[in-house]
Amino acid sequence: MKTMKSIIGLLLVMALFIPQSGSAQEGNYFTVTTWKLNVPENGTRAELNGLLKEFSEKITFKNDKIISERVLHHISGSDLRDLVVISEHASWNDIDAAANMQSELMKTAWPNEEERKAFFQSWNKYVVTHSDEIYQEYPELTKK
Repeated sequence: MKTMKSIIGLLLVMALFIPQSGSAQEGNYFTVTTWKLNVPENGTRAELNGLLKEFSEKITFKNDKIISERVLHHISGSDLRDLVVISEHASWNDIDAAANMQSELMKTAWPNEEERKAFFQSWNKYVVTHSDEIYQEYPELTKK
């Protein structure tokens, strides 16, 4: 009986999340990267902000597979180290295409491999850890 209840429960949960009528879900996809950052002794908040701005201007703003992007920093609570980057994509395939384009844009932005390596070494001194997630919106629940 317990197994039957578990199966029924699983089927109900699946029914909520599987597209109906065999049609694909509509709605954009969002990649969400949460960075846990720390300003080390050999760094400054101004340098960190400059690195974020440089990357956005040289890479993100030029990537046409990213519809929009929001960079959010934690301003209230017990842990102010969080930086959340939310990127919007038109389709699942555009997520991969955006990553490929990002790689190419990085080679263009820093054609000298040593300069590219130096940029990311500067960035990495601020990074404690990060996580990545992918979400899809429910268009009918979006406030416009």
